[in-house]
Amino acid sequence: MRRAVALIVASGLLFAVVTGCAPTYPKEKVAESIVRLCKKEYKLDVKVATIGKTVAIYAPLADLWDPMFALTKHAGEELNDIILSISRVSLSTDADYKFYVVIAHDTRLPEIQIIIVKAVEDVKRFMLSDISRGEFSKRMLIDKRISPQAKKEHAIKEVFEKMGLDRKWQDAVMNDFFRSQPASLGDIGYWNGRFYVKDVSLPEFLAEQIAARIKMEFFEERKLADAVLIKSTRGEYVSLAGKSYFQIWVSAESKTFGQTGTPAMSNIIFKNSLDVIAAVLHGYRFENYEYIEITDEAAARSIKVTKEMLEDFRKKKLTFDNLLSQTG
Repeated sequence: MRRAVALIVASGLLFAVVTGCAPTYPKEKVAESIVRLCKKEYKLDVKVATIGKTVAIYAPLADLWDPMFALTKHAGEELNDIILSISRVSLSTDADYKFYVVIAHDTRLPEIQIIIVKAVEDVKRFMLSDISRGEFSKRMLIDKRISPQAKKEHAIKEVFEKMGLDRKWQDAVMNDFFRSQPASLGDIGYWNGRFYVKDVSLPEFLAEQIAARIKMEFFEERKLADAVLIKSTRGEYVSLAGKSYFQIWVSAESKTFGQTGTPAMSNIIFKNSLDVIAAVLHGYRFENYEYIEITDEAAARSIKVTKEMLEDFRKKKLTFDNLLSQTG
């Protein structure tokens, strides 16, 4: 699904560059301009909201999923049209937007949504050939999930029914206590006419991207895919008490009997995760952190690598074995 969307989007943006399609959109009319472009040029009805330096777009689509819950070709083209419209506006406005978020669902199953998060700077760098098409596609966060708000409201309504709460009060209680803006990217969505979107920050975007790219690395690299099954990855950027760092959790199983949770298995996870982390942080020139911590959940084993050690590892001044000896 990620590859299909990324390829279509990349091709669409290349087309935009070739045709020189770069109108100017005043910051006061960004939302209106995106809505108008989607409607006029692609006959798509979308809703737009801006939150800080983030633009959010909601699109109900008629045939988002096929019977196997894979993205349909037609839906991929529609998502491309939406993202191309956002890119045109975000690259030709005096508004200083940093991220855009696309939320789409199948009108038959509104609870299941696809969420796409992209950095405006990545689009600019791709169009200037500063990053490759392959790298551009990896920098897109894309996730298919049940709307967190939908799950929450369904569960709360069941409680209301059990309590016998009068229906006229249910919505008021829901608004007062259970409808709030998300604290993390994982809670982003759209439900019952309302955006649930936060102002995306670069550090949290990088943490999510690192986690996604680690999983992708173990899936796409044949030797790794034959040896390790990644069940899940998570990333978080922590800024607390004057210290900032990245935490990465990897849940994995060995495809070789008896290797799950062993030091050898952990080392495979750590080394390849460090390769990904070093490449991502260097690619974004991001330095506002003291260290990164990677945890192999199956082995309950972690390593902490300072920013300086990670850079030496990236430059091959520090081998993985030497790095391990320094982390204890």
